[in-house]
Amino acid sequence: MLRLVGIVALFVLAACNQTSVKVGPSPSPVIAQGNWNQNLTLTGDVPGQITSIVPDQATQQTFCSGAKARTGETWSDSFYASVDSSGNEWQLNIVIDNFRGPGTYQEKDVKISLQSPDNSQAWLNQPADSNASLGADKVTFTIARNQQSGTVDAFLTNATSGKRGAEHISGGWNCRG
Repeated sequence: MLRLVGIVALFVLAACNQTSVKVGPSPSPVIAQGNWNQNLTLTGDVPGQITSIVPDQATQQTFCSGAKARTGETWSDSFYASVDSSGNEWQLNIVIDNFRGPGTYQEKDVKISLQSPDNSQAWLNQPADSNASLGADKVTFTIARNQQSGTVDAFLTNATSGKRGAEHISGGWNCRG
């Protein structure tokens, strides 16, 4: 009997030209770009302060996994900000390949990079070298329970010169995602 009802329902839908279910777009949060407040201090090769991000434009797109990331997935935050008096918009990237939830991540768990607008200059945390003569760049990165804020204290290597600890980023970060 139930099978007959199902067959009849299919004929009714077909007769009404309803061959597929129409799904509306799923809602996604509308987050105004440029309002992710930051409190990051940069010292070293590029001294400055990051207090907010700049709005998305062309290829400069902001992204944050935020609360969407699950254990075992990749958590990331990428944004552009004015750092120094030049007004140039630098890109800061933070990636955790094996996210374990809110908490503290050290140098082996997190990759951080700072890049100039034209990618001619870059700094990134480096692992210890293979013969252990150089230790890893020290990084402590925390993610709060909301997965959208925390702190960072990271020493980065200059990608051009190879100088370890050439850039230091510290303070509080925020994102939405």
